Amino acid sequence: MDTFGFTKKKFLSLSRENQHKHIIRWLSEFYQQLTTNRVQKTALTLFTHQYTEILIWTGRMPFVAPDTHGTRLWMECISDRIHYHRSALGHPVRDYDLLETVQTNDGSRHPDQPDLDCHIALDGLRSLFNVGSIFRTCEAAGFSSVILGNTPGKEHPGVQKTAMGAHKWVKQEKVTDLAQTLLEKKDNGFHIIGIETIKEARPFFEGSWQKKTIVVFGNEEYGISSHVMETCDDFVYIPMFGKKNSINVANAVSVICFQVASKLCGK
Repeated sequence: MDTFGFTKKKFLSLSRENQHKHIIRWLSEFYQQLTTNRVQKTALTLFTHQYTEILIWTGRMPFVAPDTHGTRLWMECISDRIHYHRSALGHPVRDYDLLETVQTNDGSRHPDQPDLDCHIALDGLRSLFNVGSIFRTCEAAGFSSVILGNTPGKEHPGVQKTAMGAHKWVKQEKVTDLAQTLLEKKDNGFHIIGIETIKEARPFFEGSWQKKTIVVFGNEEYGISSHVMETCDDFVYIPMFGKKNSINVANAVSVICFQVASKLCGK
């Protein structure tokens, strides 16, 4: 693992903005090494020591490393730390705003629309554009609510703009511990389905969809976090037939929502 490359004196002579930029670059390089499994236990220890030292230089709390050497948890952790420093710059991660204002002729919901009692849970999404699109899709597919774990909600103007009014008809539930919330939902009869490309996952069109279902989507970078995955009863994935191995999370939500709606509505 590459060392940070700054002495305390040199680092503190930089502007706050440049300090965060250098930390982001360093964290990003470390993250890339994690993706190729090139980081050994000794490197993780060295990183923890160096990053803690840097944070203390700037008057921040020490870095709390994952209590495991597993690559996945470290990737989740470093990704969150990169996001933290980007946010500190005053420029949170967000998609470009590509939508122009349009007029819609929305009406009341169809009187024969069934009550699916199906919900989407979002684990660590950051893009306002994606979250707004998901609210719009959920309303169109008849889903009842969006459960938000470490994810911006419909009170944010950026989410509202992309949702284009659909957020008014879709409830949201903001939670501080998504895993615990899902466990409580299971006790109330809900089936928890994770969308993940893991070994035991089935293609989404082979899934056994039922009422009282919560479908969980994770962060685009590292997927559903480990502790939330443990709450899932089953996993499905969307097969890819092109060269890319994934699609945008908002598009993935559309695929799944309308599959569930068509199965449960008999269409």
